[in-house]
This record gives sequence, C-alpha cells and structure tokens, in this order.
Amino acid sequence: MKITSTVRLKDDMVEELTESHEYTFKKKDELTDDDKINTEIFVTYGGDLKDGEADAFPNLKWLHVMSAGVDEIPEEFFNEALVTNSSGIHKVPMSEFALGYILDYYKNLSYLNRAQENREWINYSKSEELYGKEAHILGTGNIGSRLAEVLQVLGVKTVGYNTNGRSIEGFDLVHSMNELNEKVVTADILVNILPSTNKTKNLLTADIFKVMKSNAIFINIGRGDIMTDDTLKEILTEKYIAHVMSDVFNEEPLPSDSPFYDFDNLTITPHCSAKTDMYLYRAFDIFKENLGIFKTSTELINLIDYNKGY
Repeated sequence: MKITSTVRLKDDMVEELTESHEYTFKKKDELTDDDKINTEIFVTYGGDLKDGEADAFPNLKWLHVMSAGVDEIPEEFFNEALVTNSSGIHKVPMSEFALGYILDYYKNLSYLNRAQENREWINYSKSEELYGKEAHILGTGNIGSRLAEVLQVLGVKTVGYNTNGRSIEGFDLVHSMNELNEKVVTADILVNILPSTNKTKNLLTADIFKVMKSNAIFINIGRGDIMTDDTLKEILTEKYIAHVMSDVFNEEPLPSDSPFYDFDNLTITPHCSAKTDMYLYRAFDIFKENLGIFKTSTELINLIDYNKGY
C-alpha cells in the first residue's frame, strides 16, 4: 500500500510503517501530481485538503484524520474513499483540561498566582468546593463520559445531553438535547464538547444562558461555532452567568484586536485542550490498528458517517 502523510510522524512510527508499506511524508504544498495519483492511503490533520481536490487522488481508498474533527474534510472525499478519524484520543487530555479550568475557577488559582507574582501573602477565603455542584455536559461520547466519571469522584452530580437522552455510564442523568433550555436551570457548570456539525452550529443561544444560575460557569472545549460571536458578546456583556472559559472560537487564531480579550469574565486559551506529549502516539495507535484491519476489511474503527458529521 502506498501511504502518503502530511503529518510528521516519529522516527519509530515511520520505521514500523515502512516494514510492509511504501510511506512518504511531505508538507501539503510539496505534494506532486504523481504523489496524489499514487496515494492509496492519505494521513492528515484535515486542514490541508481543499474543495475540488478529490479528483487529484484517483487511487485513494482510505483517508485517515489524526484528530477527532472531520469538519475540514471536503464532502467529495467521503464519496471517493473511506474516512476515519482518531476519536477517543482526546478523552484523557481534554477531560483533564476541562477539570483544570474548573479547579482554577473555583479555587481561584490564577488570583493566588498573581498574588505570588506581586510578592503578597494575602488573607484568602474565596475558595469554593466542587462537592455537591452540578455539571451539565453537552456530548456524552468519549470525552464527555470521561469528564463525568472524573467529576463524580469529586462529588459532582453529572448530567449529560445527547441526541435522544439514552443513558450513558458515568452520568447520573442524561437528557435529550431538545430538553436543554428546561434542564440547564440547575447547572452550576455547563461544558460543551460537541463537534461541529450542521445540527450543532449556533446551537447555543443567549436565551439558554438567561435561564441559568447567575453564578454558573460555561466551558467550551468543543467548537467555536456552537454559538455566534454576537451571542458570546451578549453573554459576557450582560453577565448572564459568572464566567466563560473558551478554548475555541469562530475565528482562529483569535486576532490581537479581538474585543474578547477585553472581558474579565472570559478566560481564553488557544485551542490547546487536546495537545499533550501523548497526542501523536494515541493517534498513531488508532491508525496502526486500522491499517491491520484494512488488509482484509472495510469495517474500520471510527469510520465516519458524513451525514452525521461523526
């Protein structure tokens, strides 16, 4: 099999692949017409394929995305080849990142760190316990269920939301997404982990945050297009809830002149919740397992249904 990758793999990974496959790494802008024509398996992070380009890969049989999101893959590739992603690799780092957000806020760790930087020993009594709080999590897949399990250990009630309200291990309760406006009123913490699909774009409106507790917090580690920029600005300006923590935005990188930097009730991180030292190893393990399956079957792990978006 001819494997072409625009993802730079570790040397030991390349050595393993080249034992039984022809493997080529090239940056996207270095790919020649012959590279595309001869490629049977293409490995990518997703952002380097463009509309109208599928015809340039006439022998492509399988496209593997080394991340969970496939929203940047043009539709035409789903018609020409099997498409898989690396769903499951993010459950540990992203659940830990969300927990970090939560602990930082309720323990006010950033405030204490600033006191240290100012060489101050302050009289501090602003810490809140997580025990007894209620976390509502949009998305009950690998990441959401992992986060729910971790929060349960800390005594947090976990409420999940998915398409039909089916029960998921790790959650005390699960509701369907169309019940969100009604059920979110009891949430202390709202976390979005949903992928970007036609059904999730602009799903969250200001009306949802208007009915939430005024001391609640919202964490977004899913996709920025879960709401419009105007909705986010309204939530922050009107202070419907106490604080927003967002790792994702509609425009990325967020420009330095963005008005979002001016809100003290918004914590911004640069789309890094999934990035750890283990990322590439976990993604490669999924690709390697699928590569073994692909020799005899098309029933691959994490095979994407384009109509669902996952």
